[in-house]
Amino acid sequence: MKKKLFLVTCIASLLFSCTSAPKVGETESDAETVYRQGLYYLEKDDYNNAEAKFMKVISDFSFSKYEPYATVALGDTYFEKEEFSSAITVYETFLKRHPKHELAPEAELHKANSYFAQRPSDFFLLPDPSEKDIEEVYTAAALYREFLKKYPDDKNVEECRENLAKAETILIEKDLRIAEFYGKKKKCAGVNLRLKHISENYEVTSPKVAARINKLRQKCPPETALDYQKPVTEVVEEGNSENASQTENNAQEQTTPREGASSASETK
Repeated sequence: MKKKLFLVTCIASLLFSCTSAPKVGETESDAETVYRQGLYYLEKDDYNNAEAKFMKVISDFSFSKYEPYATVALGDTYFEKEEFSSAITVYETFLKRHPKHELAPEAELHKANSYFAQRPSDFFLLPDPSEKDIEEVYTAAALYREFLKKYPDDKNVEECRENLAKAETILIEKDLRIAEFYGKKKKCAGVNLRLKHISENYEVTSPKVAARINKLRQKCPPETALDYQKPVTEVVEEGNSENASQTENNAQEQTTPREGASSASETK
């Protein structure tokens, strides 16, 4: 962990220190040559050499028009190496320095993808979703919604919508599993809170998910508005419910209203 933090700090330090004057004798053609060498290595999955070339453009040709492109490409290199924290740092640095650049939409999308790539790969295999931390999924979903709002006509809109749908599938599944947990405990207020959260934030199109929701509604119909207003602390009484209660609180704090989202993919 300390090694990763040190690496991220070094990357950020280097990127932000590139405002010094370029070395004498450097030309735009030199910057282009090194940048294209980096792209060649990246395409060949030679990530170490690609990283070295992009870092050279950033450090030695900081005033070149190729520096922003090399920065985004460096972020892409870290993403391919599955060094997602480093990729996020690079994308964020680029967006702070070049918020109006033509690659800004791409950097924002890749930043969201970097968060989403950190999701638990075995989420759907675990019996208790309240024990899994999916904070990165909440962050990714929020960033995808922001992208769709800011860049509705971008060429990567379809990719963003597909990834948002995947993220929302995970978020719906977590809410639904918690609702089913409350249903087994006959805690209908908790069931209704989670179903209300799903209906207000996501669009459910999966027949399997819809069937599970309908089953819960039959068991716990929202007979009164008070069912939605009872605090979770009044619902959870069992010692085994502690994780579910904590997840309930976290979900309410982290999840933002749904904007421009596509239909959630079917949970398999």
